Amino acid sequence: MTSAPPTIPNPITANTDANTEIYETIDNFFLAIRDYVSDNYKVDKIGFQIDSYQLARDSQLVTDNRIMYVSYRDIILANVLETRTISNYIRFTFSLNLEALCELQLKSACSRADE
Repeated sequence: MTSAPPTIPNPITANTDANTEIYETIDNFFLAIRDYVSDNYKVDKIGFQIDSYQLARDSQLVTDNRIMYVSYRDIILANVLETRTISNYIRFTFSLNLEALCELQLKSACSRADE
């Protein structure tokens, strides 16, 4: 089954109390990637992981900045950066990197990236 890759959501800027709808958008984006890769490449669903980590310049610093990502066998396929703007809003920036599947030497992944 070949289908179009998931659409990358536009960046979202929200008040400091980010709502459930934004996190549902993130979850749906990651699940769409998992489903797309599972349906179009020879991979198993057990190799996927969705995780989130705090981003800080120094390990002693507490920050609101986060990275959330979906990976397959430790290779990051997509991420969302959650950062603060100078006006104290939260910005969510989405990215997708399916070409990373080539690192697993999946022939279908590399040929699809060349299309």
